[in-house]
Amino acid sequence: MEVDGRGDVLAPSPRPACGKKRPLSPSTPQNDVADSSKSTTSDEDDNPWALSDDEEEDEYHVSFSNVGTVDCSHKGYCRSMDMVQFVDLKIAGYQHARPGRAKIFGFFAAPDRVEPLRNYVYRRQIENYEAVTVKPKTGMARLPLTSSARGIGIRSRVLFEFKLCICTEDPQEDGPKGDLLIEGCTEFSTMYTTESSIQNRRLYGDKCPLDVKFAALINAVQAFVDVEILRAPDCGLNLNLYAKTSGYEDVIPLYQGVAEAGCKISSVVAVVIRSCVYLRIEGTPKDDGLSQKRLPCGAWEDSFDTCYHGIVDKVVNLDEFTTISVKITWRTLD
Repeated sequence: MEVDGRGDVLAPSPRPACGKKRPLSPSTPQNDVADSSKSTTSDEDDNPWALSDDEEEDEYHVSFSNVGTVDCSHKGYCRSMDMVQFVDLKIAGYQHARPGRAKIFGFFAAPDRVEPLRNYVYRRQIENYEAVTVKPKTGMARLPLTSSARGIGIRSRVLFEFKLCICTEDPQEDGPKGDLLIEGCTEFSTMYTTESSIQNRRLYGDKCPLDVKFAALINAVQAFVDVEILRAPDCGLNLNLYAKTSGYEDVIPLYQGVAEAGCKISSVVAVVIRSCVYLRIEGTPKDDGLSQKRLPCGAWEDSFDTCYHGIVDKVVNLDEFTTISVKITWRTLD
């Protein structure tokens, strides 16, 4: 099974193309195996990843299988670029009158810099709508983001396009298949910005507003995160993959779902140069209803320092049943 988090860029685009920051930790040499023990997690009350499981985590083991560099196509003259990293997307103030969950479909995208296409961070067709729970008091529902095909760059400004609908009950054969919630486009500018920041924007639509949270990162590069499940319990694995970028405490969900041995997950995260990206993997065996006792669970986290071009491979053993390969590939956007 393969899961590609990078959003497809298939549809033509109509136009060409402050959060709390954590102090950066001292850089850890990526080829120093002895220092890998610094990644050990614990049940501290101030855990920044807000773990919900109170049980102690089992030990895990990390090995470096490869640390290397990639030949530079720019002959060493590489440049970072201002980039956007999406953190959260949710509808707000929606009056959901129907019973059950709201069935959302549509897209949220930005123009791709390499080709004149849309770079999706959320995309659902009506056939695979997203069933979300709407909070009755606030009318809020979070939409799970998907990773874009590549980093979203800004040359003084960037355009966001969006259209979200909700499935209608028993639509007429020739009628619309859903009710429009919000549709439009908006422009975000960094023309007079000199520092990175976390931005919260509210976009207003026909039925409800859309809250968007993203990091506007000055002088950033791309971290392509490739995760492969090398070994997993026979019943499957409940897998959560998270990231934090450029010293900010905001958690970016990269994957939340069930995975099996052989599953591949690909994502991209924008990171400010001379900082790092933090990754965390949480895995628990899927409950098949047959096990008499709960199998061990595990969690792992580590940080990776930025560079213009480079590759770091790690193999992580969460427990005796689960082995995961993690590869970080650094690239500039141009």
